[in-house]
Amino acid sequence: MSRRQGFRRQDVFCIHSERLDLRILRPSDAPMVTDYLRRNRVFHKPYHQEHEDVYFTIQEQKDYLRSDLDKFFDETQYSFWISYRGCPERVIGRLSFSAVIRGALSSCLVGYHLDENEVGKGIMQEALKTGCIYMFQTQNLHRIQADIMPQNARSITSVESCGFRRQGLNEKYMCINGQWQDHYIYALLNEKDWLDSFNPLL
Repeated sequence: MSRRQGFRRQDVFCIHSERLDLRILRPSDAPMVTDYLRRNRVFHKPYHQEHEDVYFTIQEQKDYLRSDLDKFFDETQYSFWISYRGCPERVIGRLSFSAVIRGALSSCLVGYHLDENEVGKGIMQEALKTGCIYMFQTQNLHRIQADIMPQNARSITSVESCGFRRQGLNEKYMCINGQWQDHYIYALLNEKDWLDSFNPLL
């Protein structure tokens, strides 16, 4: 799980798969994060909370990245920005493990989004498997939960291909694009059979 040789010196932490680097970024990386969010603003809108214009500014993203970094060092959130290996200057997605609870619950939530031009290439499935392996093997969590709107077919396909199982429905669970939306509850457990079903990616 160490940094790859030749990787940018300013990267805080990186895990990687066959095609992807999943990185914890610094506030100084805000321009490329902002570029990603701007070019996907319309595409992401049906599946995200509403954001004011200020959200899509470099200064605002610096603040978010600073908060993400603090939470990473506090071990309460692991927010990875996705890039192709060898193309560190272009962000193509985000995978975030948040609300990390240790102890008896030993669990977290997972959320993600992807560049419109990368949909249908198996990118998010690859990133999700990589991130879940890290959270299970290195962070020693027991359970990862994903909450997904029933109409978000692509997201459902992604989690189901990674072994998540549907456990129920939360009615009017989250305000998405200005409307309170139902969400399916999906969960993945840290079980040997699941880990053995994937070749080591890390």
